[in-house]
Amino acid sequence: MKTTFTNRLKTIGFRSMILMTALSLFMSSCKKEDDNNDINNNNSSSIQLGDGTLVAVRSETIQTTPIGDITITIGTGVAAFSGNDNYSALVDAGAVKINDEAMSKQSNNSYVFMPGAAMPTGIDFSGGVNWSVAGNTSSGVPAFEHTVTGGFPNAGNITSSDQVSKSGYTLTISNISNADTVYFLINDVVKAFAGSTTTATFSADELSGLTKGQGIVTVAPWRFTTAQYGGKNFYFVNETVKQKSVTITD
Repeated sequence: MKTTFTNRLKTIGFRSMILMTALSLFMSSCKKEDDNNDINNNNSSSIQLGDGTLVAVRSETIQTTPIGDITITIGTGVAAFSGNDNYSALVDAGAVKINDEAMSKQSNNSYVFMPGAAMPTGIDFSGGVNWSVAGNTSSGVPAFEHTVTGGFPNAGNITSSDQVSKSGYTLTISNISNADTVYFLINDVVKAFAGSTTTATFSADELSGLTKGQGIVTVAPWRFTTAQYGGKNFYFVNETVKQKSVTITD
């Protein structure tokens, strides 16, 4: 089965959220290649996924306070290593660290770093992103250390209305740069486009499943690099997430 890098990220569902909504990681079996996506003219969509994907996430959320809007930055990370060529089974890669912080291995063998009481804002990525993987000979994952080059995507402020009408809504951000792909989300409704895109329009049909009330809009550009260790290919993703609280109406 042939699965592109972009479609695989959508299938295994690397999803970034701020501390208040937590970091959700959904891993699902690859039933078929998803040909019904909104990515247009994105060269990265033709790249095949490697033997492991390691994602550093920098979330920037605007919070309204009595003294004005403030931006809260949270650093998190996720990683997954495949036991086959389609990620329907994940494997143990030994101890995995991001910027010297140990990640927690989940029951499905994915790895997650979440902020806690000792690090309420998570990992500081101002000095870059460094990965350390202990490896596991029984699962075929080599040991390696890797420094990600190229930095994070740059994302401006979300400029669209904080009132999301289910009859249709256009989500906009002031600017995007240094990105391969950008995801636009209204709660769990997601669309993906080429990395320079700053506007996404959601139709009434696409928004029909939303529940009225409080919601979150998200713009998440990401960029990736690759490296080979032990004869295997690994993808390293840096993702910037901008979020804004909204009210969903009819």
